[in-house]
Amino acid sequence: MSTHTAETTPHTCKTCGNTFQGKYCNRCGEKVYDDHDKSLLHFFEEGFHFITHFEGTFFITLKTIFTQPGQLSADYCDGQRRKYFKPVSFFLLLVVLYLIFPFFVGLNMPLSGHLYQPTYGTYAQERVMHYLAEHPGMTNIQLTQLFAAKSEKTSKILLFSIIPACALLFWLLNFRRRPYYFDHLIFATEFNSAYLMVVFFITPLLLTIFNYLSHTFFHQNWPLGEAFIAICMYSFLAFFLAKASKTFYELHGLKRALFMLVSLFWHAVVVYLFYKWLLFVTVFALLH
Repeated sequence: MSTHTAETTPHTCKTCGNTFQGKYCNRCGEKVYDDHDKSLLHFFEEGFHFITHFEGTFFITLKTIFTQPGQLSADYCDGQRRKYFKPVSFFLLLVVLYLIFPFFVGLNMPLSGHLYQPTYGTYAQERVMHYLAEHPGMTNIQLTQLFAAKSEKTSKILLFSIIPACALLFWLLNFRRRPYYFDHLIFATEFNSAYLMVVFFITPLLLTIFNYLSHTFFHQNWPLGEAFIAICMYSFLAFFLAKASKTFYELHGLKRALFMLVSLFWHAVVVYLFYKWLLFVTVFALLH
């Protein structure tokens, strides 16, 4: 059957039952498969297309995030999407990589860390005592181990919750410039993708290299303090927000500086208070 005949012959979609002409159903998008689609050659063609398309969009997205902060969000929200990896898919891919290769403990922490949080520590202690009362055969050590086993993967999955929380602030600060909450979700996804890469991948890698070099050439380890590491990471995030807000929101001068400072403060609140509280509540719910 020629290509022209195949495109003009009426077809009944096997998925939704719609009658249409052409290669794709105009209702659900299902493709009409022919003999070539079932050939061995087409099997390898699809594999090659996936690899080349994935590599192309992935590395373009990665490069754009680090060299032109905010440009990915601006293009994506303006309808220029084909050249990029979908922002949410990109973020989820980073989470999956973090699940497979846990270079850094990240935002996860042991049960004892939750018990002494200044905001919800009292609540956490009450939950622990109540749980132990309901399970008289369980010790504190056993509960700590059980919590750690559940928290390890749950902490990474819950990273997705940071995005809408950040997007809420971005919308409140810039709803006149961009009225759709969707746009702010995309911007929050780009920002937190950069955050994940810096905090959970690049920083641990640089620390590993630094420790290796100091041990190899100076025969001793020179540990970098947590405060120094935090300053370096948040300096990068400040630079990223300053650049990205100019590109995406067209902010300048004092408005741009205030947006950067407020956003960094809110992000710290979301990450170190809201996220950790949500993690504790979720893990305890899973223990039951």
